[in-house]
Amino acid sequence: MLKGVWTFGLWCIVACILLGCGTHYQWTKSHPAYRIPPRDDLAVVGADKAFVLIRSAWFAKKLNISADSIQTSVTTECAKLLTDELKKRYSRLKVVPSSKLDGLPEESLKLDQRIFIKGKFPEQGVMVADSSGNIPKAILIVHEVIIGTDLSRENYFDYALIHNEGPEKKTSNNLTAIVSYTLWDNERQRALFSAVDQVERPIVKISMGDIEELVRDIATQIQRNLDAGAGL
Repeated sequence: MLKGVWTFGLWCIVACILLGCGTHYQWTKSHPAYRIPPRDDLAVVGADKAFVLIRSAWFAKKLNISADSIQTSVTTECAKLLTDELKKRYSRLKVVPSSKLDGLPEESLKLDQRIFIKGKFPEQGVMVADSSGNIPKAILIVHEVIIGTDLSRENYFDYALIHNEGPEKKTSNNLTAIVSYTLWDNERQRALFSAVDQVERPIVKISMGDIEELVRDIATQIQRNLDAGAGL
């Protein structure tokens, strides 16, 4: 009988593997040449256009902000705060105007078998200057920052699930930010490190301060991942 139980269990494990049970995604990808994370010579681009607020009507009510202006008000403040927070972590951080990427086609970058990020990248053979005209060695390209409640990054970046519609929610447990970004080698025009982060904070009573803390957590997570991607 024990042999039969063992055989049945083994077949269950095999079936689970074949059916994709317990799927593990790779949410980061490093280039083999990525060994030293940025410390001083880093620029950032795209933060001012990256933020998107999901359930804007819900946030407008909770934050007592006009529904007509909630999207612009929150995303503009978040973009500025993210840049300011990155400057605290990278003291010589420079800003590359987002216009440097305007007009470029959107490209896909594969992180895992089903995980892709989309974004605009500098042209091959062209080194991009920051707002002061200097050429930084590396550029942090912020592709997208989605802010909402109880979000799951699989529903946005797993190509097998992105068309799924989530259930309409009446209550929310967590503030969520889903962030996609790439560390770009500006000298050799290649992606050194890319990631999709999911950052969450429990909801107690929603305020703009809670969203600001979420953005600070985003900056911290980006720095941690840039270090981890280089093997630190």
